Amino acid sequence: MNGMMGYAQLLRAIGQALETLNIQSFEMEPVGEDFFIRGTVLLTSSAESLDGNKKLTYGELRRAIWGKLPDENGGNGEDTDATSLTVHSPVELLYGVKDVERLEEEGRSKRVNPQGTANPSSLSQVLRCIGAYLNQKRARLLKLSREAETVAVEYETSLGTTIKEILSLSDLYDLWVRMYLQRAERTSP
Repeated sequence: MNGMMGYAQLLRAIGQALETLNIQSFEMEPVGEDFFIRGTVLLTSSAESLDGNKKLTYGELRRAIWGKLPDENGGNGEDTDATSLTVHSPVELLYGVKDVERLEEEGRSKRVNPQGTANPSSLSQVLRCIGAYLNQKRARLLKLSREAETVAVEYETSLGTTIKEILSLSDLYDLWVRMYLQRAERTSP
């Protein structure tokens, strides 16, 4: 984990990227300072194939996963590759430190009102809440997985004990409310 950015910010940034892809069920594991994610991309494009599966072009899928990338060829940055991919399929992602920093910056620029209340059930807020929970425990994330209405978090405590917790979305909502109230107290005059 990057020493300058706690788990809350890191996981929120990754959550924003996963929201863009409409990934709801996934497994995430830290690999060194990177985060490896294995999940399933749900259908998000408006174009449909004959079998009913929605398709994205390679460029659309790449932008959904990585956001706006600097154009390496010096061109206008537009992707003209019209190859279609069915996106209702497994996906594996690896986000490095620079990727997460870029995702955090992109997310910050998209927030309309940074002082406003976020949607507590959004994936980015669920992951942010889990990150704050890990920060509070001074724990090291070993594995995180989300399936339907539960999130399994496996972490190592500062004493070296491995703990696995299964959190329901209602548990996470309660944690989110406490986190939001603490944040409101810090920012009130």
